[in-house]
Amino acid sequence: MNDDTPDDVPTELTKLLRNVEGVHTVYATTPLVTAVVGAVVEAVRNDSVGMHLVSVHEHDGVAEVVACIGVSTDEPAPVICRRAHDALRDYFVESGRPAPTKIEVKIGRVS
Repeated sequence: MNDDTPDDVPTELTKLLRNVEGVHTVYATTPLVTAVVGAVVEAVRNDSVGMHLVSVHEHDGVAEVVACIGVSTDEPAPVICRRAHDALRDYFVESGRPAPTKIEVKIGRVS
């Protein structure tokens, strides 16, 4: 479910993560080659081209979310990771959607 509209779920989740205390960067979760191939296909089909940083895949109406973040050293990385995880879960619950069956938040960098 990685749509290309500005207000789609992956874009909203990226914005959300950027506002989580302690998160300073959101990294792409899709390998570069896959993202480039996807962008080429979108361009050929005349779709809007964009690359999502947070991956959202829907199975039977329930989402799975994968995010990779960079965190500051002001707090332990697991604390920030948990905060990001909870923010992602709350996004779905507060929007009236079922909570994701899987939320994976990876630490890409600690600075």
